[in-house]
Amino acid sequence: MERLYVVPSDVCKITGKKIRYAQQLLKDLREILNKKRHQLITKKELADHLGIDQELIDLK
Repeated sequence: MERLYVVPSDVCKITGKKIRYAQQLLKDLREILNKKRHQLITKKELADHLGIDQELIDLK
């Protein structure tokens, strides 16, 4: 089963950016979505924010 949430290393693979960028992106996205620190970002939320198709995100 494929994961439903993303972690900073996934963001690095998707964007080609460094880990610190990925951490900051997820932090900013949590703020935008009014999520608390412990709440996870889903694949769909990340895809919507980046403006890409959700199917392009592979979390295996």
